[in-house]
Formats: sequence, structure tokens, C-alpha cells
Amino acid sequence: MPLRLLPGTLADVPAFTLIYLSAFQDVIARDCFPRSSPHIKEWWTSSNIDDMKNQASARFLKVVDGDEIVAYAKWNVPVKQGTETVLGGDNPDDMPTWPQDADVELCNEFFGHLARERKRIMGNRPHYYLEIVATSPQHQGKGAAGKMLRWGLDQADRDGLEAYVEASPLAVPVYEHYGWKVVADFTLKDRNHTESFMIRNPRQNSKG
Repeated sequence: MPLRLLPGTLADVPAFTLIYLSAFQDVIARDCFPRSSPHIKEWWTSSNIDDMKNQASARFLKVVDGDEIVAYAKWNVPVKQGTETVLGGDNPDDMPTWPQDADVELCNEFFGHLARERKRIMGNRPHYYLEIVATSPQHQGKGAAGKMLRWGLDQADRDGLEAYVEASPLAVPVYEHYGWKVVADFTLKDRNHTESFMIRNPRQNSKG
């Protein structure tokens, strides 16, 4: 059956958690969130439910194959609230309360650095931020992620705004295909992991 792109719902969140935990198997993801702990799964589910209910900037998407959810994404879009523009994502000065059994020191170091770099690079400029995109391993390479990427990029192009993403080395070529460019890198040397920070400028009359 053809893949379909749909908005994510609260009922989908447990499936999103399972997809995240199966899709992200790099050393940072495994060390931050040990897969053997039930508290990790509970935390990811409750965190996404909270974001979906309360985060004005959050836009959750899913791709389904028949009735099966095979991928999901979380875009943060700029939202006006009074005189301020809410950009979403982690606040570098107020990191989440990490779950029991997580490596709290590593989480704060890694995700804190990501949040600080985004603030340094983007400042207060309105932009679209692709926070998470995950596809279940058995469905990777079949176009699910591309549907979710194009959704956000079409919105960014329509609004004339930049799009921002963080990427592992394996993901960088994928994002480059969609027009993102690396503007900075960060390496956790004790875990031999590099994360790239990427910006895509808006395109006029783009079809994604």
C-alpha cells in the first residue's frame, strides 16, 4: 500500500516511543537512554504527550503503511504569542528532568550543547526546527522520512524561513539532498560521536 502522511495524535504516542527506541541505536542514544529500563519508555511516552498537549510550536507527523505507523517526526514551527515568537525545542538554560536510569550527566552534556548551539547559530530568528525524525528499521529507505521532511520544508519555503536540524554523520548526506548545509560540528571525543548543525535557506516556488 502507498505510504500516507498524517498528523500525529495522542493515541499514536506509544508507537512513536517504540519507533524512536528502535531507530536510534548510536552510542549516544543507547548510553543516554538504556533500552533495558522500563522507565525510559515511560518517560519518552509521557514527554511526547506533554509536548503534544502543551507545546504550541510542536507539530507531530506520522507516516502509515496501511494501519501501521512506520515513522514519525516532530517539527517545531515559529508561533506568535503576544509580542514574542515561540520557537520550541529545549531551553539551554532549563533542560528536562531526565528519566530514572538515564545517564543524566551525558544527557545534559549532549542535549545541552545541542540547545546552546541552536541558540548561538539561530539566535531569535524565526525558523523551522526538525527536532526528531525516526523510521522503524524495517521501513527505512522506503520514502517515509522524505514525506515528513518535505512537509516542513514546504511550510518553511512558504513562509520564507530557514530550516534547522542536527544530524549524525550518517544523516548529513540525506539532509544535504534536501538542501541543508553544515554550518558547525560538535564532537564528544570520549564516545567518538560527531553531531553536525545544518541550515537550509528557503526556496522560492519550491516543491520540496
